[in-house]
Amino acid sequence: MWTYEHSIETALPQAAVWDCYADPALWPEWDEEVRELTLDGPLAPGVRGTLDLHGLPPTDLTIPSVIPGTALTTEVRIPDGTLLRFTYHLTELSGATRVTHRAELDGPSAGQEFGASITAPVPDTMRALIRFAASRAR
Repeated sequence: MWTYEHSIETALPQAAVWDCYADPALWPEWDEEVRELTLDGPLAPGVRGTLDLHGLPPTDLTIPSVIPGTALTTEVRIPDGTLLRFTYHLTELSGATRVTHRAELDGPSAGQEFGASITAPVPDTMRALIRFAASRAR
């Protein structure tokens, strides 16, 4: 298994960031890789949906776990069977929120080369998430 994790801190309250995760229609607003994210029901463990990334065919997505207001995990399988799992986690700090995005790859394509290509945009995406959450909080 290959893993990657990146964290940033923001003065925004945890709820302001969580609201951006909780509404799939908002994901394209802060993640430029995402053209559309749809779920077949409310954000909850076991819900399935479709992730449509720019330049790639839409793929099935599953939400295996959700801790409302704190964390959620998404999973997709790429064509060779490799599982790509992203976990989005918020930690309340004294007067701040730590935002963590973790990627895990498990399967034939798990490794530095593919992993680095998947996670290269993560720091910029997280900064965009914070900017977007801040604009909604005003």
